[in-house]
Amino acid sequence: MEHERQADDLEREAEQLDDHSDRVGEHIDEAKREWEAKQEDARVPGAQPDPGEEEEPEPGVGADEERLAEEGGP
Repeated sequence: MEHERQADDLEREAEQLDDHSDRVGEHIDEAKREWEAKQEDARVPGAQPDPGEEEEPEPGVGADEERLAEEGGP
């Protein structure tokens, strides 16, 4: 009987963690949408790179596959 109670407790905890994970994911998606909207609005200071300044490239994003193959990249 004790094992059943523990199993039920763990099952409830797993469901709570899953719900929490879903809410966190929703917050992340909302923040991403807000940031992307701000990047499109020239009135939002700091959301666009300064003129003449390139954005820092993110590893793997927009990578030149041919160049990576030649250089032995990831």
